Amino acid sequence: MLLSSNAVNPFPGGTMRISELADSTGVSVATIKYYVREGLLSPGRKLSERLADYDDQHVRRLRLLRVLRDVGAVPVGALKALVDATQDRTASVHDMFGKACDALRVETSVPAARGDHTRELADRIVAQAGWTEVRADAPERDHLAGIIEVILDSGLPTDPEGAATYLPLVDAIAAYELDQIDDTQDREAMMEQMVLGQVVLGEFLLCLRRLAHEHHSALRFAERRE
Repeated sequence: MLLSSNAVNPFPGGTMRISELADSTGVSVATIKYYVREGLLSPGRKLSERLADYDDQHVRRLRLLRVLRDVGAVPVGALKALVDATQDRTASVHDMFGKACDALRVETSVPAARGDHTRELADRIVAQAGWTEVRADAPERDHLAGIIEVILDSGLPTDPEGAATYLPLVDAIAAYELDQIDDTQDREAMMEQMVLGQVVLGEFLLCLRRLAHEHHSALRFAERRE
């Protein structure tokens, strides 16, 4: 498994001051205080008017927030939505994951699809993959439609309906990643593992794809000069 939710805590079972918390997580004291004010991190246990201590739950949350901000550039609003999703005890774990996926939708320069045709193509691809449990109003359906429209408008020699080549590979990756989630953990730990997989493994796969492109480009075109 590439990601584990069991990060090593330098203060196992103990508590620490905010300066020690900052040192152990690499998150500045000012940022920690900001996260507390924004409700992304629970306050430390009050020792006095100006002093509080923190524990391994704070370490875990801060490490997650740091990865999301540093690797995924996830905005504060999305971070709040993720925290809210873990607190909604009426939602199933599946619904919680769905809210997390929606929150992690990063705004891109891909425009919204202008017509129904590309949305129909997007829905057809989802159906072709056999992903019957995807919500009809999932934001990613609209995003996929926008990407298809860009492909069609660009003149690229790419058939959006030729996605059949990719679908089994993507399905296998998604199934593998979900299988790695330890369902004996509490909801927050499961959310943490799922979100880290979305953000970090997403970047990992993009990086591998670029490396593979370089390799196969050299095999095919290295000798071509025209």
